[in-house]
Amino acid sequence: MMRAMRVPGIAASFVSASLPVVLLATLAASTGCKSSHDKPQERPAATETPGQLTMMDGGLTLMTDAGLVAFGGVAKVPADFPKTVPVYPGVKVNMAAHATGAKGKPAWSLSLETGDEQPKVVAFYASSFTASAGKFTKASDLAMGDTQMTVWQSADYDVTLMISAGAESQTTITMTVAGK
Repeated sequence: MMRAMRVPGIAASFVSASLPVVLLATLAASTGCKSSHDKPQERPAATETPGQLTMMDGGLTLMTDAGLVAFGGVAKVPADFPKTVPVYPGVKVNMAAHATGAKGKPAWSLSLETGDEQPKVVAFYASSFTASAGKFTKASDLAMGDTQMTVWQSADYDVTLMISAGAESQTTITMTVAGK
């Protein structure tokens, strides 16, 4: 089943900075659900910046003039994601977003999940960024309990990685890539 609706007006710069948060808030406010058993209802909305929310079995997407965010079964690494930025092999994509930043530069955000242990994932990214054709250098590295945060930089991109050990041997990878 697919359902599309208008999303209330949102300033484009705000959307590009916090598209996932806006999506969740808009979804909660616009569905009109009183319980998890009620079906979503379409409501009239202001259209300062039009958006298209599409819900399908297993996922949803929000597209605006500022970009696109996808959750669940419809989420995949965007086709225009930089080829010089490594993506861990065999991951499940839980969320993918692409937007244009405040200075007109592209930005991407991914939430990924793997069954591999965190140290293996951290080692993959350290090796892959060092060997990347994008000529990345490590700008910072911080261990915070079960989470490893690393910032990689190149002439073209800034990449922030957060790799978190989760329950049942699941590792979550949150990656933000900003064009320069």
